[in-house]
Amino acid sequence: MDWIQIVASTGLFILGGIITWIIRSKIEESRAIRVKLNEERRKNYSEILTPYIRMFADFKGKGLAQAINEIKSYDYRKTSFDLALFGSDSVVQAYNALLQYGYKGEANENVERRGEMYLRLWGKLLLEIRKDVGNKGTKLDEFDMLRWLIRDIDKLEHPKD
Repeated sequence: MDWIQIVASTGLFILGGIITWIIRSKIEESRAIRVKLNEERRKNYSEILTPYIRMFADFKGKGLAQAINEIKSYDYRKTSFDLALFGSDSVVQAYNALLQYGYKGEANENVERRGEMYLRLWGKLLLEIRKDVGNKGTKLDEFDMLRWLIRDIDKLEHPKD
């Protein structure tokens, strides 16, 4: 009887170790996949933002034309496709809203109003990217994401007001 208890307890100990090892390896594999996906998302987000950053950074007037050409390029379209597949829902929705606003373009809207809407949508996209790459509990809003870019942003109507 004593040898059965010894064998049984040893067997249970070994079985517990094997189960623990399997669970731990699955958790580590899942974590590695999440890290890799997050790295890919960050790279993709950076590539998506590049033409817009170029447009905002250009003070000589050629940035808009370059940004539009880049956005129309095959490589950018492929990057957009990757965003649609691998980006978070909120980032994809914010990106779609930005592009759809550009596609539809209200003819009766003045240039100032169109520029303000683009900035709001750009700020929303930046905010959603920020949340997706690890700042889920951020207290910032889309206006806070633009303060570094726009000197007199306080003149715009803030959605919280």
